[in-house]
Amino acid sequence: MTKPSPPNDAVDAIAAAEAAAEAVIAAEESVRRGPLSVVLRWSPLVLIVVVGIAAFAFGVGDYLSLSNIIRARGVLVRFVEDQPAFATAAYVGIYMLAVVFSVPGGSVFTIVGGIMFGGLVGGLITTAGAVLGSLGVFLVARTSLAGWTRRRMAQLGPRINAIAEGFRENAFSLLIVLRLIPVMPYWASNALPAIFGVGVPTFVIATTIGLLPWTVSFAFFGAALDDIVAAQERANPGCADAGTCEVSVSVFSSPSVLTGFVVALLALVPVIVHWWYRRRRLARERLVAGDT
Repeated sequence: MTKPSPPNDAVDAIAAAEAAAEAVIAAEESVRRGPLSVVLRWSPLVLIVVVGIAAFAFGVGDYLSLSNIIRARGVLVRFVEDQPAFATAAYVGIYMLAVVFSVPGGSVFTIVGGIMFGGLVGGLITTAGAVLGSLGVFLVARTSLAGWTRRRMAQLGPRINAIAEGFRENAFSLLIVLRLIPVMPYWASNALPAIFGVGVPTFVIATTIGLLPWTVSFAFFGAALDDIVAAQERANPGCADAGTCEVSVSVFSSPSVLTGFVVALLALVPVIVHWWYRRRRLARERLVAGDT
């Protein structure tokens, strides 16, 4: 017995629904490729590049010197004492923007965090600002560059795709290494993971772990510097504003800075645990493969 065919009205309704779905898909594709979509996709990247070049051209980094920070110490400390919540939010926001626009002087910004908030708290707050700024660059690169770059990599052959796949498979460890050992510009270490398709959670967690040793150490240096300047202010009032306070290199070996390095090294414990666990898992997989 043959199956009866559906009525013509049902066939027409199905065809109309399929045509409507195809029209919606075509409209979405047209919007995605339209001028407005292109502007929205590329404008954040253009803004970052333009502002970064302007910051470099106008010498913004020149104002972030140790002597200028010492002169501004009193203002910064009073700002935190009078409005702690607003000071914290302002510092995190400024640090985030400095990372997004690649403003020179990241280490000096971190020292400011130590002066304002102390070693440990300043290091954690600085890490928050740095991670948010890094995530901003990551998302902009994923939106503006990832699709275009992947299409070009597909045209270059399997070797490039193999490199991207290897980066994704070892993204967590590689990102931590790139933070601990800055072998490339910081903006590049934020953009490449996006281009190679690394997930946001992996990027955020690895970036946080990798930045902690640097941010905490420099923040403790800032806290030690603040103690030294405060002591000299008591002995010689007005030396900070006049720029006559003397800061010896012995500040690097102060107990506060050494404590910062110890805290920073503790941040590497998760990395070691992850490496050890991954090594054991690979050994088990090779053993099972050998038995079969």
